Amino acid sequence: MAKHRLLFIFSLIISGFCFSQEGEADSVVSRRTITPSFYLDYGKLFTIPMDFETKYEGGLELLFRDKFPLILVIGQANLKPEGAYSNGTYESEGFYYRVGAGFVSQWKPKNKIGISLRYASSVFTERGRIFIESPSGSQNDFVQNINREDLKANWYEVVVYSDRKLSDLFSIGLNLHLRILGNYDEQKGVDVYAIPGYGRSFDKTIPAANLFLKVSF
Repeated sequence: MAKHRLLFIFSLIISGFCFSQEGEADSVVSRRTITPSFYLDYGKLFTIPMDFETKYEGGLELLFRDKFPLILVIGQANLKPEGAYSNGTYESEGFYYRVGAGFVSQWKPKNKIGISLRYASSVFTERGRIFIESPSGSQNDFVQNINREDLKANWYEVVVYSDRKLSDLFSIGLNLHLRILGNYDEQKGVDVYAIPGYGRSFDKTIPAANLFLKVSF
């Protein structure tokens, strides 16, 4: 599994490099000093009907000289992972942000591709209850309530992304992430299970993808 995730990292980096080189050869574009964009992760809206997860995410991008983006992403998530505990309930909710910089290049007249490195952080709460009953009655039943506030976590991301221009104002695109867990507030007994914006705490690397709609000015 670790080898597969390392291969995923190198694939992201190599793909971004190859496409950017091709874009340099095939396109000539006029460069603006700064291009601001707002974008909405519309793929997250599809998770609203699902019981286990609800997410809202949007961001701001400042693109310098049509080449170098600075990116800020802010999101809110409510996670109810199915099967987190076989004898209990669990819910994790909080806010997160990602900030980073990268390189982007014109691939085709209406397409761009890029790569970026990002730092991310989350502040969240956990709620739940674990109940284990002694079938024989020889031992006391085990009950633990989970009620934790102001938990914190941070991680890092390698992101390869592409977008396609629909008009002078709108573009749609795809982000491919590899998330690498840094630190989180570990708990004794029953540890943190899910981190909003990241995923399960016991997975030290997590691949992910999301779709976005971008509005550029």
